[in-house]
Amino acid sequence: MKIAIAGKGGVGKTIISALLVRELIEHGKGPILVIDADPNANLNIPLGIDYNGTIADIVEEFKTRTRSGISKVDILKMEFQNIITEEENFDFLVMGAPEGPGCYCAVNDILREILNQFSRNYPYVIFDAEAGLEHLSRKT
Repeated sequence: MKIAIAGKGGVGKTIISALLVRELIEHGKGPILVIDADPNANLNIPLGIDYNGTIADIVEEFKTRTRSGISKVDILKMEFQNIITEEENFDFLVMGAPEGPGCYCAVNDILREILNQFSRNYPYVIFDAEAGLEHLSRKT
């Protein structure tokens, strides 16, 4: 089951996401993939964890990498283990800061691809979205 917590800013999306994760854990509903897609990336705080890196970090690294004949998605798959934070009952993934003013285009494409592949391993995916609703029209 995929659950996206979305809406305008300041309404408690992050807290609701954290409470939902904790509730699922308390009821033995795991493993859970938890995704922080807010540019401020603070879902880790109410969950009481640190994170290892972001998808945006990897995208930035791509900009300076020389072409190796491997697609960005394939490189991300290889780098994924470095950025996912593994906890006892859930795995945590941070999308990261936008690459330009309000643009998540490439990051969203990569996140969508990785979600399609990796989320199949999780009975629950909790997605803490950025403020606003425009990301819904971009199918994130």
